[in-house]
Amino acid sequence: MKFREILAKYLIKTSKSREMFEEVSAYIPGAVGSAIQFFRPYPIFAQRGYGSKIWDVDGNEYIDHCMSYGAMVAGHRNPEIVEAIVNAVKEYGTLLGAPHPLVGELAKEISSRIPDVEMIRFTNSGGEATMYAIRLARAVTGREKIVKMEGAYHGAHDYLLISDKPSTIQVLGSYEEPRSVPDSLGTPQDVTKLTLTAHFNDIDSVERLFKRYGNEIAAVITEPVQTNMGVVLPEEGYLKELRRLCDYYGALLIFDEVKTGFNAAPSASYLEYGVRADLVTLGKNIGGGTPLAAFGGRREFMEQITPMGRAVHYGTYNANPLCVAAGLAALNKVFTPDTHDRMKAFNNELVRGINEAIQESKIVATTVVKGNMG
Repeated sequence: MKFREILAKYLIKTSKSREMFEEVSAYIPGAVGSAIQFFRPYPIFAQRGYGSKIWDVDGNEYIDHCMSYGAMVAGHRNPEIVEAIVNAVKEYGTLLGAPHPLVGELAKEISSRIPDVEMIRFTNSGGEATMYAIRLARAVTGREKIVKMEGAYHGAHDYLLISDKPSTIQVLGSYEEPRSVPDSLGTPQDVTKLTLTAHFNDIDSVERLFKRYGNEIAAVITEPVQTNMGVVLPEEGYLKELRRLCDYYGALLIFDEVKTGFNAAPSASYLEYGVRADLVTLGKNIGGGTPLAAFGGRREFMEQITPMGRAVHYGTYNANPLCVAAGLAALNKVFTPDTHDRMKAFNNELVRGINEAIQESKIVATTVVKGNMG
């Protein structure tokens, strides 16, 4: 089927979505809550979801391969998570503005499964988690520069929305001297200068930055398994070399597990590569589809957060009982080691089918798999 035929079919089957798009666009830019939800000529407006499927306002049924960009791997309206949310709201309410019994339970559960997370703080999104992690790294080291990987995404805040998907490859500079390019207008140049870019799986590119800015670099932040440029696995020894460089130059190593945690592995994916983290960021799956994320790490660093230290971490909705209850249900009843093995088997079966389709159609393509991702 040609593209024009597909587009014509889409326009016919989604007339109510088009009407809603035209109406809502007058009040909300692009009629979406996040730019990633938009596509042309207009996005579908979802009516409901259940399990692995969603239905739009026109009644069309879809197999949801997106799963809210990894946040809904537990499935839409998962009965275990829905029950936990309902019970928590009945017992605690939605927001207390104070600590409650559930928050300690979730902290202990995460710490037991990720040993480097000796202490933890909760946030509302993965972007918040990475923002606070680099703030803490700066507070601990007294340095300002951060190293990230070109093409990697760590949230939409100014310090890390750099060299993600620039408009043209020319603006990135040479391979040996990559240029930090802000992905959004409104990003101050003085902020951009504090973010240095290297290449994933190229330890020499990281070492060049350390040799040049070693006493200015507070941290290296990276996904152990890259997920914003397809799925890219770390080459043998690469993560250990990052650890070595950070130790030598006195910088912190932050593993961003917002997408990969409890997805690419039964807990944190970096643990499978025999390396230690200073700080870890988590999100998506740990909330079971609710806005819950976290950053945590070694006790000596986490104790620098207010009120024990002077690295500020605030948030009205942080660790609210609704989201924490959903997180407990997700980790204790959904994302268990046994469940991960089953999800991994399902994913491998799906990839086998995709590989067969690639061979039959004789197109140039490849598949990469890590746990439940790929």
